[in-house]
Amino acid sequence: MSVSEVPAELVEAYNRTQYLMQTENGEIVLRIGEPSKAIAELIEAAAANGGAFITAENPFSQPLTVDENKDRQDRLREDLAVLGALIIDGAGQGEDPSWPAEASCTAIGITRDQACELGIKYEQNAIVWIDATGTGELILLR
Repeated sequence: MSVSEVPAELVEAYNRTQYLMQTENGEIVLRIGEPSKAIAELIEAAAANGGAFITAENPFSQPLTVDENKDRQDRLREDLAVLGALIIDGAGQGEDPSWPAEASCTAIGITRDQACELGIKYEQNAIVWIDATGTGELILLR
């Protein structure tokens, strides 16, 4: 995919977003391109090669109601459970205060292809792939 349909300003916003994970030991913050020792340790403990940070909320960045987003997020969690993922709840929090944080999941133990397929299924512009070093990479899906 050489040219993305995702506007450049939205890609830049995704690159500046804080990807937050709520663990038993507190909150972990992931930023695109920055390795996280805490996330790398979670991936290693799960004997996995990586994971993904993904949401089902607000398809193609079009706001939905709270109930619609909750239903979509519940279905995403079910899909991740079927894949055997270790699921950590979290939220993507951008810099724009007018756009609320989106409920999200970190799914450790799924493949990059599985993560992209779920992102496409839930009509997302992008997902964040997390490699074994705990480094997040923005993957555009359209």
